[in-house]
Amino acid sequence: MGIKQETQGGLTKTEPTKQQLEALAQIVARGDDGPFTMVNIIRYKHQAEYPAEMNAPARTGREAYAEYGAIVGPLIFALGGSVAFRQEVELGFVGDSDADEVIIIHYPSRQAYLDMFHSDAYQEAIVHRKAGLVYRSLFACSAPSPE
Repeated sequence: MGIKQETQGGLTKTEPTKQQLEALAQIVARGDDGPFTMVNIIRYKHQAEYPAEMNAPARTGREAYAEYGAIVGPLIFALGGSVAFRQEVELGFVGDSDADEVIIIHYPSRQAYLDMFHSDAYQEAIVHRKAGLVYRSLFACSAPSPE
């Protein structure tokens, strides 16, 4: 049961749609608000593209995303989240799209993620992500049950 990703020029956009955020909130409303992971498959721009009015310094897409991470990382850790996995893609083996990096973030709950997402600090950081990425695919995955 997935929500269709919107595309722009054939590539997945970098931001969730209102419907995608609502789908996550519906899981919370059903009472399924345990730990989960968010799998990020990302592709960087060669040069970051900031809005002209920002007068941002020239930087690569990877550098712009690092600025986003410097702001968002502490927000994730403050809510009890962690980076479960982060690694550069060595080889696109199967599939139609190229990716530069895979990042998996563990969150204590979907509500914690949604609260962080809607916070002013997070919303202000998004400009760096948009500036730095060609696209990203995100997959919300239920955490495995402890055995």
